[in-house]
Amino acid sequence: MSMTRQCGVRGRNVAIVVGVAAVLGIGSTQAAAFPGETAQEMIERYGQPSLPTALQTPSVTALRAGKPSSVLVVWFQAKEYQPLSLPMKMEGRVVASFRFDGPAVLRKIERGEQAGTWGDLRCDFENLFTTLSDAQFQEFLTLMEKSWLVTKKTPHVDPPYTLYEAISRDGTLKSEFSYRTPGVPSPSADDPYYGGKFPDGNVWIRVQRAG
Repeated sequence: MSMTRQCGVRGRNVAIVVGVAAVLGIGSTQAAAFPGETAQEMIERYGQPSLPTALQTPSVTALRAGKPSSVLVVWFQAKEYQPLSLPMKMEGRVVASFRFDGPAVLRKIERGEQAGTWGDLRCDFENLFTTLSDAQFQEFLTLMEKSWLVTKKTPHVDPPYTLYEAISRDGTLKSEFSYRTPGVPSPSADDPYYGGKFPDGNVWIRVQRAG
């Protein structure tokens, strides 16, 4: 799999790396919002997202037809993020893909309740873009060993980076992540979600459900 495979609906390039970030320390604080959790839970951890600034509720017709209703949500500088629920806190840009829980939203509308809120969005996958030194990345790999199994490691030459694939040891989640030697330019682009106007990072970590 190429690092430039598209994200979510596969319409955005996940190789575009952004955001000054840092490892904040080792600890056992709150983990990342894994697939299935709500956008509201992430907001309680990181505050209001940078994008979008407001939600647009899908139409009743679209919900009843079961049409996709994905929403890409971005925190430009999320703090104390724990990738893969590891006891290693990081800071960086979080880009998560959510979808409206159609049946739940329809039931709210039928009852005359407020619908299409952050609490109605369920996470499908999320990405972290950050910066790590060689030593910090090795520490990340070491911490993974207890609860994750690296299944594939693919070096690339142009640009030089290594792509990893992993699965949680309970088989419920899968991850892809890449590491580029600090100082090597990334293929950035002008995009409000992955944004070339921000300094480059060198690490991308993605998690989603397995299967």
